[in-house]
Amino acid sequence: MKPLHGLNKQCGAALLLVVMILIVMSTMIFFNARITAYEQVISGNDRRSKLATHAAEAGISHARRYFSRNIRALSLNTGGEWLPGSTGANQHWLPCIDVADPVPLPCSAAPLAADGRADGFVRENLFYYVEDVSAAMLNPYLPLQALAQDSNEADPPVLIDLYKVQALLCAIDYDQDKFDPNDATTLAKCSATGTPSGANVAIKVVSTGYADANVTAAEGGAEAIITQILANVEPGGGPPAIPLMSYNAVEPGGTLNIVVNSNAGGIGVPASMWSRNNVNISGGSVATCEMEEFLATRSSAQWRSWTDSTGVQYNTCDSCSCPDKESLGALTHSQNTDPARKYFDVIDNDPAFPDDVFEYYFGIARSQYFLVRDAADTILADCSTVGTTLAGLVWVDGYCDLAGAEVGTATSPVALVASKGVKLNGNSIMYGVLIITDPDLPSADQVAGDIPVDLSGGPLLYGALLFDPGAAALSGGFTIVYLRDILQNIHPLILLGDLSGSWSDQSTFK
Repeated sequence: MKPLHGLNKQCGAALLLVVMILIVMSTMIFFNARITAYEQVISGNDRRSKLATHAAEAGISHARRYFSRNIRALSLNTGGEWLPGSTGANQHWLPCIDVADPVPLPCSAAPLAADGRADGFVRENLFYYVEDVSAAMLNPYLPLQALAQDSNEADPPVLIDLYKVQALLCAIDYDQDKFDPNDATTLAKCSATGTPSGANVAIKVVSTGYADANVTAAEGGAEAIITQILANVEPGGGPPAIPLMSYNAVEPGGTLNIVVNSNAGGIGVPASMWSRNNVNISGGSVATCEMEEFLATRSSAQWRSWTDSTGVQYNTCDSCSCPDKESLGALTHSQNTDPARKYFDVIDNDPAFPDDVFEYYFGIARSQYFLVRDAADTILADCSTVGTTLAGLVWVDGYCDLAGAEVGTATSPVALVASKGVKLNGNSIMYGVLIITDPDLPSADQVAGDIPVDLSGGPLLYGALLFDPGAAALSGGFTIVYLRDILQNIHPLILLGDLSGSWSDQSTFK
């Protein structure tokens, strides 16, 4: 046999191959471990970043709820509210212009006037929230602890501290009567005085969220800052332009006096009644007139003078009435001495009359009426405690008996919702808007008489009267005096919502 000479040339090739494979596998395992570690770090950072963002979003949500609960104190300046100029513990806003460098949040979240937007949402015209303006150490964070509770079943609830929220106030200087969309000088802008011309304000909420309670980004935690501008609006179309609005036919059986809105249809175009159906002036003694003719029926000694918070002065007269003749200034009238006249101040059989007066006035669908009720300044079971101290939006869940009551004042009027009917008599005086409605009944399903209404003996309403199709027919006598100065002092519904496009997590603060 011949020897296998190839075997004599083997030099351990198998061992070398195994060693090389082990080296490659070890290298792969090493790099895979590093990649896995990096992915875990990235995943952890992403998770913490999302947790911080969610916490900041929760802060925005809770701030919106907090400001909504205090919307009237926040946006009105009739005395004792939060706006600059209020006294004592009620004031919560200080000017950013007084903050020393380096400028901290929230004022640093607003651009400088040098950006070329001196009339806009800029630092020199803004105010920042503080818990107590008289404290030695100012606390610029909103008191949201009661709203920020852990979702576990602890009793009492465990407070969490995953965000801190600050806020900037822009008191909007806006005059609707002078607004011109084509003139940049009339656009809504922040007032340097911090006093709004109406109920209009905007709030820039600055919410800082954390992934771990009290662990800042510098300490190894995650932090997210989100800003959102909230703006308050009056959803309704403003004060009613016409003193008496009725979907149903109007057939007064007693003495009806109405002081018209002299400019309801434009300058010098008066209006007294508006209805989808007919207005019959022959059933009672009807007279409409201008305010001058109304006051002229009594001496000035029987007038009452009022001065509102803006210095506007005007008069009322509880014993005046419209004259009964055209020669004395009556517009529409149905007196025995002159032939009856239905003047153009009466707008009836009008298909343009709103299908739902509730939605017309509040700007909220009837099916969402709870939004109006929840926003009311006062919610009452009945009207037994109603008086002159009421103001703003008053919601009455039950029947409202106002016999002998004086409701509101000329300088502090009310928008009163009588949701289950109302009664006024000759000794009743009300300042504001009376809305007779049953929000539980769709307007289209209502039948006249569903809602009891008793206006008899000559009650006096300084303002306007609106009522549902289900209201009982107006069989008694009463007087409505349209005074725009009174109606403009009512802010029946103020809601707070997000300003579209204002959410940001990309702000650079300096």
